[in-house]
Amino acid sequence: MKADWLLYAAAIAILVIVPGAWHENSALPEAPPPPGVGEMSLFATFTPFSAGSIINLPTDDQRVMTGTAFAIAASGEWIMARESIAGCPHPFLNIGGNLGVPFTVRDVKSVDGYVIGVTQGAGRALSLADPSTIEAGVRGFMPGYPSDLPGEATARYIGTVTLKRAKRGDQPETVMAWARAGKTNGIRGDLNKLAGGPVLDDNSRVIGITIKEKPRRGRIYSSTPQTLAKVASTAAIKPDFDNEAVITKANYGIVSDTLRREYRVAQVGCIKS
Repeated sequence: MKADWLLYAAAIAILVIVPGAWHENSALPEAPPPPGVGEMSLFATFTPFSAGSIINLPTDDQRVMTGTAFAIAASGEWIMARESIAGCPHPFLNIGGNLGVPFTVRDVKSVDGYVIGVTQGAGRALSLADPSTIEAGVRGFMPGYPSDLPGEATARYIGTVTLKRAKRGDQPETVMAWARAGKTNGIRGDLNKLAGGPVLDDNSRVIGITIKEKPRRGRIYSSTPQTLAKVASTAAIKPDFDNEAVITKANYGIVSDTLRREYRVAQVGCIKS
């Protein structure tokens, strides 16, 4: 019994004391704004999306931005959070310049919190990280669209915890807990619209899917690699042996900007009616 209590105390110490030792604030300058209407009208034909699938978005009061997605197949399959499309009659990916790409939604069997969005075309798919390389202290990078604007965060992996889902009937999920270690300057509010975006390792490979932040605790939560693999297994993934950018706490903003610009990470939105 005494040994059990000692093991329990050691586990608590790791979760509380170790993140304190990692305390840092690798902040970045504000991300560049998305392309404007004039710029996008020139470059829309050079996106990876089918020209016929691109639409003009309605005025701001008729749409809302809801989260982040990332490409898992260049044919046009995207992983995103279910909450980003919940109750939405007309979901779309925002490609800038008042233009969007509508998508259809495909559920993933036995997975509650994530779905696949399907478009006609996408940027080069992100590859999955090797789970054996993930250990406590490893750094993760979260690109996306917090507070409706381009931005990103970085964090250090602590360990797994059980997260209860808000929706009745959804099963609790084993998730990864991260100690926030930096974010883009100028982000107002929390980072919860990073939800659905990727958590990347330092080789730009996907470790998990961002779920939410608890700002007061300085924690960010993501799916585990096992859940990610289950979601990704439903997509038409092809091996991608191209070199990826190495990410550090000094350049993660630049790499994130490139992922957004190349439509490998995109903003999820909803046309209200």
